[in-house]
Amino acid sequence: MNLIQQRTALRDYYSANFDIDGLEAIINFSNFSTREFGFATLGGKFFRNISFENPKALIDFLVDRTPFHAYVGAVYNEPPSRESPIHTLEWLGHELVFDIDLNEYDAVRQFVCDCQGADQVCLRCWQLINLAVRIIDETLRLDFGMKNIIWIFSGRRGVHGWVTDDIGFSLNQEQRMSVIDYLSVIHGEAEKARIQDRMKLKYDFRYRIEHTVFKYFLKNVRRKDLIDLGFSSSAASNIIKQLEHQEGKIDENLLRNFNLRVAKIDKYDEILRRWVPRIDHKVTIDLRRLLRLPNSIHGKTGKVARILDPSNIFSFNPDGEPSVFSR
Repeated sequence: MNLIQQRTALRDYYSANFDIDGLEAIINFSNFSTREFGFATLGGKFFRNISFENPKALIDFLVDRTPFHAYVGAVYNEPPSRESPIHTLEWLGHELVFDIDLNEYDAVRQFVCDCQGADQVCLRCWQLINLAVRIIDETLRLDFGMKNIIWIFSGRRGVHGWVTDDIGFSLNQEQRMSVIDYLSVIHGEAEKARIQDRMKLKYDFRYRIEHTVFKYFLKNVRRKDLIDLGFSSSAASNIIKQLEHQEGKIDENLLRNFNLRVAKIDKYDEILRRWVPRIDHKVTIDLRRLLRLPNSIHGKTGKVARILDPSNIFSFNPDGEPSVFSR
């Protein structure tokens, strides 16, 4: 598509299909007029410190201006504008958000799938995202008492988890960092990332991490992955046969025996390093961060950053999502 065709596709989507009701489930419309928005144009320019009196004004803007990317930010004491930029205003709050993107896993994706390059994504490596969603969602609910958590496809290679509880909205930077520290099992970046001392983790959380990670690992493991870890060729073949016999169901006996085998070859932490959740900390702790507007179009893929159905979130296939640019 050329730029004119892309602009037409964006206008058609925002005029006919933009889900404003779904957006209201995520951001409170009672303070809509003092919330910041930002946009990137088809020409590459970026603008922020923008506010709208009401949701209809936002939709009119999206239809008229057809931005390539649309973002939403925090709530302030007055409407952000060019004359009143956010650094001059009082910050009132922002939903607690977690960004999980395959970019964070690029150093270890080779141990999960055969994708090549930053733009590729497949159902195998997407299991890393699914695993992170399951662990983070359960931990926020069970260990922090948070109830209203909405997961949104980013439109490309990840998801955003929005906590819409009032308690999450008002957390300051230090408090958000504490939540991130609690959820962080891996420290460092890329190949140098290492698992922290698991004995320092709260027992329930440690059990949740280890139990869930190893189940996901076994459901997705390939024979070559086992050999790479240090299993003999025969042992790897035997494990794969057991998994095939169980047809993807991992019973507790198999899981326990596998854990013992992994401990013998001292690769327990290595499996965790490859599979534990990797969260972009900056997104969570930056109080003035702009985040992709839910239900908007991702300008690079043409896919909708849509809310995921919690009843079948783990069967979601990002490759199967349609693009408005391919119509």
